[in-house]
Amino acid sequence: MIVSKANVSFLSGPDKIVGVLFIPKAATPLPALIICHGALDFKENHLELCEYLAGKGIASLAIDMHGHGESGGSRFHINITDWVSDIRCAIDYLEQRPEINGKSIGVFGFSSGGTAVLEAAVLDRRIRCIITLDATVRNTLTPSEHLGIKILNAAGRIKRFITKEDLKVSMVKPFAKVPAASDPEVNLRWRENPKVLKMWSEVPFPGFTPSLIVDTIKRVHLITAPTLVIHGEDDKVDPPETARLLFAALSCVKRLCIVPGNGHLGHLDRNKDVVMERTSDWAHNHLD
Repeated sequence: MIVSKANVSFLSGPDKIVGVLFIPKAATPLPALIICHGALDFKENHLELCEYLAGKGIASLAIDMHGHGESGGSRFHINITDWVSDIRCAIDYLEQRPEINGKSIGVFGFSSGGTAVLEAAVLDRRIRCIITLDATVRNTLTPSEHLGIKILNAAGRIKRFITKEDLKVSMVKPFAKVPAASDPEVNLRWRENPKVLKMWSEVPFPGFTPSLIVDTIKRVHLITAPTLVIHGEDDKVDPPETARLLFAALSCVKRLCIVPGNGHLGHLDRNKDVVMERTSDWAHNHLD
């Protein structure tokens, strides 16, 4: 299928959000998914999914969330309130596009992007369906890790008070110890990606903490949009038990898909085709 691909931007608060809009050459208006990356991530890692969706007749808008990629905001901060605003402003933008059916807009969120799409769906009934991939919805830190984060946050607040600048900590070694993907080749490419290494080298505290200490699971029962929960069975970043707890807490139309052979980077891992197929099917079933 022929696909139109365009770089686009819009405002979320005072900051510019940059994205890539994929529109298949098909009968319009089209259903669309907003694609939201995770913490220390960027939209380009999700463009293969967008290409796949376009081949199935679904438009998509992959955005750089606040503080990431080409978008504005404090570098590498994870502010879920800002990310929810990014999603809602993306809906506003898509509603103005003549190729898009404004009544058929869904969201896809990976990791902390999953946090954001769930929080957005609590507030915004324009979201007609949800797909989460390895979403972060609860605190999975050990007591010692939690203490370490508290110490870094305290140091960061002191540095911010004195210098007006973030405390930036290199997390390359601890992050590299945890496999992001089940496929060793995918994991190696991820660990050696220069853009990933730059982000890992400049992790801000306390700005990064909302990606680690999360209580979204307390609010997901308020979601009414049909929700597909996808999670890698081999996820070492956030265990699949998180997906089971999320699924149990949801009170909407829902489905759980645990993918064998996938780690945290399910959209890039060995069984990425399963993630893409399930995403496309859920969007067609609930947006068409």
